[in-house]
Amino acid sequence: MIATGRGLAIAVAIAAVLAVIVAIDAGRGGPPRASDRALVPGLDPAGVTELVWERAGRPAIRALRAADRWALRAPAAIPADAGAIGDVLAALRGARWHRRGDAPPPYATLTVIDRGVRHVLGLAAPIAGTEQGWIVVDGRGAVVDGWVTRALDRDRLSLQIRRPLAEVGSARSIAIAGAPAGGDLQIEGAPRRLVRPIALLLAPGAAGGLERALRDVAIVRIPDGPAGTAGASVGPALSITAAGESGAVTLALGAGCPGAPGLVAVTGTAGDGCVDRAAADAVIAAVAALHQPPAAIVEPRPVPIEPSHAVLPDGAAVDTSPPRVAGAAADSTRLAELLAALAAPAEVVRLPAGPPTAHLTVTDRAGAAIALDLFADRVVVRTGEPVALRPAPGAWALLVRPSRALRELTLWVEEPTLITGLVVDGVRYQRGQVIGAWTRLPPGRSDAPRIEALVAQLAAPHALGFADGPLAAVHRVTIDVTPPVGAPVRHALELGAARAAGCPARAGGDAVVLPAAICSEVAALAR
Repeated sequence: MIATGRGLAIAVAIAAVLAVIVAIDAGRGGPPRASDRALVPGLDPAGVTELVWERAGRPAIRALRAADRWALRAPAAIPADAGAIGDVLAALRGARWHRRGDAPPPYATLTVIDRGVRHVLGLAAPIAGTEQGWIVVDGRGAVVDGWVTRALDRDRLSLQIRRPLAEVGSARSIAIAGAPAGGDLQIEGAPRRLVRPIALLLAPGAAGGLERALRDVAIVRIPDGPAGTAGASVGPALSITAAGESGAVTLALGAGCPGAPGLVAVTGTAGDGCVDRAAADAVIAAVAALHQPPAAIVEPRPVPIEPSHAVLPDGAAVDTSPPRVAGAAADSTRLAELLAALAAPAEVVRLPAGPPTAHLTVTDRAGAAIALDLFADRVVVRTGEPVALRPAPGAWALLVRPSRALRELTLWVEEPTLITGLVVDGVRYQRGQVIGAWTRLPPGRSDAPRIEALVAQLAAPHALGFADGPLAAVHRVTIDVTPPVGAPVRHALELGAARAAGCPARAGGDAVVLPAAICSEVAALAR
């Protein structure tokens, strides 16, 4: 009984304590909240407008947001690396501390201004033997994972755009000044076209070599002093400007890097820096390659674009989607042959004497056009270029082929069972209620299987080619099509005398050659 009484007393005491705790929590308006271990509680990366790094003995680094971009004050404003700034903001938002305590003195500070509120983070030494370190946040020490300190500890090189011309491949134009013998260069468009000092569509290797060299220029060091571009330690100074949708990017190669003479100093819109000498030499070599004779750098394909529209030598217009030629349907296979001939590499030759005999113009979907002048002796010249191209004989034949050779030679396409009437030289055959049954007007002998065979061929007659010369019609044929929905359709043919390869025929305004099988079936029914 005594033991039972003591247990009951203890239980009552515990219940009383719990009741007190519940009452206190109720007075606070609910259950206790978990401790917020965010390094910067409530930080909104979108609201951060300024980041400032300070370290003893070094100039402060300031990054300021302007709309959706960041810039560094170094001391003049230069673009910041958006990826690097994004990594810093992501670390600030995602970092959590493990415990509080007295931190060692910080070796650097990062000041964050979030919607006008200033937070000062002191970056202190790592904790020996662990993957953790100290950060002093607004005067209070906090232990964080080592990656947090590494993500926040930045110098100017890690925040600066290190590859200023990384997007040169999408630039609308590339200008190069200060080049060696041969003068300045101006390159435009896509595919790349040299417009200064001469007009020339560049071979992919020549243009690609320059773009690769420019993309590979990477700033590896911040110079100890102004990175002037005068000097000849890497040959003549070069100034490159690449203009794109987001504006122009400039980069100038100069002399040895202040503080690291083995490197090459650069200046430009991305700020001062130093690059490896090999990267600078590669740019100079790529620029020199563009000063070779035109025959060495010209694009050997007459039309290295994807055509959308063309005007052929006989003046006919061609569209590729949907395939059309001179307003009529085009044969997709023959059109593909023409496009392949335009894109086939040709032999580079000298400019011909005399005027061109014809012209061919091709335009892509973006509106870029290439005009070809056609000369005798199988020669084409892109208008204004100093060299000519000689396509292979087969390709040349396709370039000068008459536009009508591109026409779709299937005269029409109908469902055979919907052909309800057939007239051959005035004799009408009418389909009956049963498939395969036909009546004849005027009455006479009716060969139903032969009529059915001819109807099957006339449902989608495919011509063998076009016929030249006058056509003396010996047979006249019409078919009547009665679709289940819509108006009836009538197709008419005039057939000439049969030949070994077929017979000439006229469908509308076109004279074509029809297969011999159609000719013989028509002649058989006409007898």
